[in-house]
Amino acid sequence: MRVWKAVEPQPRFEHAFHVFSKSMRIPRGRNNVVILDDKAPLQIALLRQDVGPEAKIIIASDHPETFLAEAAPYVDDIWPLATLAQMAAFKFQKLLEQLKYEKDAWLTDTYLEQTINMLPDMIWFKDLKGLHLHVNDAFCTAVNKQKSDVEGRDHYYIWDIPREVYERSDYVCVETEDDVIKARKMCLFDEEVMSAQGLRKLKTYKTPIFDEDGKSIIGTVGIARDVTQMSEYKDTINRLTREDTLTGLMNREYFHVYAAKECQNKALTFVSLDLERFKELNERYGHELGDAVLKITAEELQAVFPDDVSVRMGGDEFGILIADGRPMDEVCAMVRRFQIQLREMLRMDERMKRISANVGIAHSTGDGTVDDLIIKSSLALAEAEKHGGGKYTIYRGRI
Repeated sequence: MRVWKAVEPQPRFEHAFHVFSKSMRIPRGRNNVVILDDKAPLQIALLRQDVGPEAKIIIASDHPETFLAEAAPYVDDIWPLATLAQMAAFKFQKLLEQLKYEKDAWLTDTYLEQTINMLPDMIWFKDLKGLHLHVNDAFCTAVNKQKSDVEGRDHYYIWDIPREVYERSDYVCVETEDDVIKARKMCLFDEEVMSAQGLRKLKTYKTPIFDEDGKSIIGTVGIARDVTQMSEYKDTINRLTREDTLTGLMNREYFHVYAAKECQNKALTFVSLDLERFKELNERYGHELGDAVLKITAEELQAVFPDDVSVRMGGDEFGILIADGRPMDEVCAMVRRFQIQLREMLRMDERMKRISANVGIAHSTGDGTVDDLIIKSSLALAEAEKHGGGKYTIYRGRI
């Protein structure tokens, strides 16, 4: 023991020595070591139960055959007793190195588990056959399976997707594994999977795992962030910035952005309209009925002008942008059809029957701005409003 005490502990470790008797209770633990000579009156099987499976039991003996047949399953090493005095320091140094290696491995595994399981992202490790070697808790939540039912399984089993269904679908999860292996570097993908929570959109990072030689790939590791809700928020924000919240038509602000980007130097027709007696209806029957009229107007616009850009300019004012060089007589026919269909829809409610749409139409050959075109159609609309009762007027430069 004097020699062993002189051996320097491993970095970050200390060691202490205790002489124990048969009656003592030996503590359990990974870094406990029990060293016995072959004269110790102990039952090795019972000793192993006391110290636990992770402790080390070492016997110093020159005649291991006398007890090894019975004790072999419980003994970790045998040190020759005759040469122990000369080999004591060496044997003990190697033992300490082994204990440190095992403790470091346990700590690394513990650090990994704690880290991946506290993250909300799905994490998995796969071999080259596509089998999941290890996954984190978030992955199990997503697939609604226990780790024991995931590890060692392939993508199709885990996500409950028959291979033939997967091959006919737009899923790309398995194919991206091949892409990562070919690229030999970390890659980022947008993927979709059918999880226990429904179809989910994932932002997935995948990277190859290299063997000790630094060249051979032995598997992949993936981290997937569920961006379904984020994508929905983004879509909602984009929709709100582009659409009128009441009617679903393009709003005025986004229309000007759209027109500046898409309609430069094009032959255009713009149709402006407003609803006659709408203000009177709103004041008499309230905004709820007024909103209903506006929704009906938007629906009829989209029904008659399905391929054109319908805009709610504000209040009871609407616009239609036609950018395909359509003949004016065809535009006028569509406007008239809209006016008739709108009036028929509004006549279904006695309170709405006096509402009608007055319309102004202006055309440009591409030599002016969209704002100029809107002004011209507004002038034509003002002329139609003078007559009222659901009229339309074409701007011809003389209004």
